[in-house]
Amino acid sequence: MKKVIKYIFLALILIGSLSEMEGRSRIIPAKGKYASRFLIVIDRESFDAASKEVAEYKKVLEHQGLGVEILIGEWSSPETLREEIRKIYKKRSVMEGALFVGDIPVVRVRNFQHATTAFKMDEDNFPITESSVTSDRYYDDLDLEFVFFKIDSLNPRHFYYNLKESSPQRIESEFYSARVLPPSDFGVEPYELIRRFFKKAVEAHLEQNYADNIIFFNGHGYNSDCLTVWQNQQFAIKEQFPAAFLSSKGNAFYNFRQDPFMKFKLYERMQRKGTDLFVFHEHGAFDTQYISGEYPAPNTLTGKVSGPMEAMSVSIRNTYRRYAGKRKSDFKSSMMADFGITESFFDQEVLRSTKAADSTFAANINISLEDLKTITPQSRITIFDACYNGSFHQKGYVAGYHVFADGNTVVAQGNTVNVLQDKWSMELIGMLAEGARVGFWQKEIQTLESHLIGDPTYRLIPGTQPKTSAEQSKVSAEESAKNRQRGDLLNRDLATRSKDNRYWMSIFEKNADNPNYLSIALKQLAKNPPPGYSDLLLKVLRESPYSTVRMQALKRVIDLADKNLTEALLVGLEDPYELIRRNAARFSGYCGDPKLISPLVNTLLFSNESIRVQYAAQSSLLMFEKELLLSEVKRQSEGSALQNQAKTVSEISEFFNKEFKRQEAGLKTIFDKSAANDQRISAIRSLRNYNNRKPLSQLLAVLSDTSDDLKVRITLAEALGWYNWSINKSEIIGALEALYNDKTTDGYLKSEALQSILRLK
Repeated sequence: MKKVIKYIFLALILIGSLSEMEGRSRIIPAKGKYASRFLIVIDRESFDAASKEVAEYKKVLEHQGLGVEILIGEWSSPETLREEIRKIYKKRSVMEGALFVGDIPVVRVRNFQHATTAFKMDEDNFPITESSVTSDRYYDDLDLEFVFFKIDSLNPRHFYYNLKESSPQRIESEFYSARVLPPSDFGVEPYELIRRFFKKAVEAHLEQNYADNIIFFNGHGYNSDCLTVWQNQQFAIKEQFPAAFLSSKGNAFYNFRQDPFMKFKLYERMQRKGTDLFVFHEHGAFDTQYISGEYPAPNTLTGKVSGPMEAMSVSIRNTYRRYAGKRKSDFKSSMMADFGITESFFDQEVLRSTKAADSTFAANINISLEDLKTITPQSRITIFDACYNGSFHQKGYVAGYHVFADGNTVVAQGNTVNVLQDKWSMELIGMLAEGARVGFWQKEIQTLESHLIGDPTYRLIPGTQPKTSAEQSKVSAEESAKNRQRGDLLNRDLATRSKDNRYWMSIFEKNADNPNYLSIALKQLAKNPPPGYSDLLLKVLRESPYSTVRMQALKRVIDLADKNLTEALLVGLEDPYELIRRNAARFSGYCGDPKLISPLVNTLLFSNESIRVQYAAQSSLLMFEKELLLSEVKRQSEGSALQNQAKTVSEISEFFNKEFKRQEAGLKTIFDKSAANDQRISAIRSLRNYNNRKPLSQLLAVLSDTSDDLKVRITLAEALGWYNWSINKSEIIGALEALYNDKTTDGYLKSEALQSILRLK
């Protein structure tokens, strides 16, 4: 009873202090002194509706050693709020994170696509609502500089901003952040959802929850349905969550192949109590989790459909119904030719009589928002390694439905636009097993599109579940306290010592048998690299027994893009961990060093078990000289155990000849001043995906040609900013700097050149 009275009293104090400052923002300070602070930003109406629950949340965090400030107000623009946050951030002690609750202005960013993993949409020719990236990096990365563009015509709480060309060009957020923004179409009053969320978050913080129960799912079409990816991930996750592998009940790895309608099995798994972490590797939309695809799944080796004819028939009928006109007739003809389907299959009466059943079949393939209304997700932490599932600017969105459901999920990570399949989505995820707050994990890997929904301060307890028998109760309590203290120390260090390279080097040296701490230390050292850091990374990549540590080392070398890049890629292409080989293959093309041709060709010819690595190698080889790679294909094929060597060489040569012909046509268009500007610009934009260095001298000639079209040159200046890893980077920077320093250069072109220079440097 005393506890209830105390909470009510605190809530009344908070409400009273607000009434004195009507119409202005109000700060409720932390109660006491703390090593780090956390800021709750909440609109006035949401606070009025959930003041008691917010007070309880503040109290439980401060009990755990995290000072909490509350900023309550009504903000008509993101700029006003950002400046208020900046003032609070500058105070002592360190502000480690923020939570944006309720009606907080939504920022949609433009001119910053290079800070996403995959999003590349033409901002000039696509609608602004589609070509902008919803992102709270506007609030949590205070060094970035933006220029206001416009307010959304349909939603006045959505604001569009351009990144300034002179701004820093990479994300280095000062603090982590998350959103508590209930879906407006959930069917429950939003303020009730906010109250429910904070009650759930408080309960989560009071429990003793060890990182020993994890579930992973791979959906249809993800990572090319490669089983090697799925298998290798289990080895890596065991390094990151060792406590979850002490029992068969502690971990589970599911795949869409395990059931024709896998979503129903997932419902049971999603509602399994005691789950700490649930990861969905899948394709997605803001309102859909794509689970099984149009079952049966295509054979990843042949590309042909196999499986029950009934299921295939449903898929064909549903596809046929969606088409119209010539597309409809062409689809019908191709199905009849490919599968021997008769004219009667497409009879209108057959289509009518099967429509209801076919619709049910289609609905049973994927998870929709309507499905999520009927279940209670139990995982405390859920990660959506998918496109659009974190689109909090939508009325309804997948991550929001998981977090605000009447279950136990308190925090989810999702993306507001499409996301690269080959990104390392589980980078540093082992931080959670060491007791780090979820926000610290997100802060280390966040991109423009990645966001947390829910409580970023939630943490698990490091170590293993202690015994709970009567004779062991004292030991259990002591062990639990010790483990919590270890997690507290890590969180404190992440907040206050992130750039202390001496400290993190000592952590690296003292934790040789802990892959999580080794990876954390390597990442922190990257923020203030000590002498010999690059050489240390190369040594780790060659010698570490841990897959996740070697992958961390490779990623850091790739970010440095220094003298060790080629050697690191060569080592990575031979690594036993599929993800390392995949990333080494992918970045080999961007690097462009001819030494990489031979191992890339070897991967293309002899790594059929690693479909995604082969795909990366094939894409990278398109950035090298055609004659060199075709000669290497022939050399390695001859004398090998390949069946039908001549046929293999012929098919590969045919493929590359065709692709290089298309590539050469694009380059020809770029260099042809008589070609239409939209065609030239389109061809230039393709250089962002394929950093073609072969015609570099010609490209730089177009860049400096004052008689050429200005828009073409501006587009080329932007495209050259994507050559981050090129062995010709210094040459590109030199050309861009010459353009920028030329007093006669047009202002728009000068700004674009500056932006690319900053990106490349």
